[in-house]
Amino acid sequence: MKILLINTVPLERNGISTFILNSAMILSERGIHVTILAPNLVDTALKIKLEQNNIQLKQITDRKRNPLNYFNELKKFLRKERFDIVHVNGNSTTMAIELWAAKLSKVKLRIAHSHNTTTQHPVINKVLRPFFEFSVNGRLACNKAAGKWLFGSKTFMVIPNGINLPKYKFDVNKRNEIRKELGINDKEILLGHVGEFNYQKNQIFLIDLLKKLPSKYRLVLIGQGKDLKDLKDRATQNNLKRRIIFTGAIDNVQDYLNAIDIFLLPSRYEGQPFVLVEATASGLDCIVSDKVSHENDIVNNMNFISLKNRKQWEYRIKQYSTNKREKRSSDNIKILTQQGYNAYKNIDKLINYYKGY
Repeated sequence: MKILLINTVPLERNGISTFILNSAMILSERGIHVTILAPNLVDTALKIKLEQNNIQLKQITDRKRNPLNYFNELKKFLRKERFDIVHVNGNSTTMAIELWAAKLSKVKLRIAHSHNTTTQHPVINKVLRPFFEFSVNGRLACNKAAGKWLFGSKTFMVIPNGINLPKYKFDVNKRNEIRKELGINDKEILLGHVGEFNYQKNQIFLIDLLKKLPSKYRLVLIGQGKDLKDLKDRATQNNLKRRIIFTGAIDNVQDYLNAIDIFLLPSRYEGQPFVLVEATASGLDCIVSDKVSHENDIVNNMNFISLKNRKQWEYRIKQYSTNKREKRSSDNIKILTQQGYNAYKNIDKLINYYKGY
């Protein structure tokens, strides 16, 4: 079985990339020939990691700048390599570009995998719909909301965004270590967020929210992105530099989740963000925008609040009280496992889907 996993967004620290990389690593462990196609120049460290795990990488950087050139180069690559399966990951019918190239190249199984519940390109999404429907013959989604958004009444399979659950089990020693490293004392409550700094993730909401909260509340923002400078400037303008910690991109998010007391996700739209599964496994309470699918509330640890109701966000944050975090984390991991959020078991499900076509 020869599989090509295609990323329609840059292969870097984001949700779709996390799914692709996790899947590729496990598929390769199972002895399956897997290649990742990225629409960007990939970081050298990641290239080395892929090579060490016997995962091939193909980079075609023209998807946005020159879609026609991208399409032709992809078609040439597909005809040369003769893949059995092309598994495209994205948010909209723009995946028709890859699916159509795969169909013309006589790829047997052409999968569209929906990872979100909206698109920033609604007109293009509508125009490409006929091409999308003509070329797709496999439909997957991270949850029901993402599937219904892209596929409508068509049948699709849900494969939840699974993670390596034991890795996120709460560790009090790691909590103390990270809080000391961040300069957070026992009387302070650490609010936390993980995500790319952009319009969708809406971190500016958190900075404005923190300004209204007492000084015992601190905020750690984990990630990187084009809005980073604007966010730092906003923090400075509001005299919040001391209370906000920007970590940059990190490889040990699980350690930092231990240090956080409440997880916040003020996204303007989402499908099924990995970080909510990770926060749940760590035993955290989450306060989440009501634009995020309620399917994410797997263990009843989330409050969904409108972004227009900042007072309610403040109220919920102030209701926080210490809990039996270690027990909650263990219990949550058991439930997440039962509900299909174990990455290794999900790959078994994916392989069966591949084989069943």
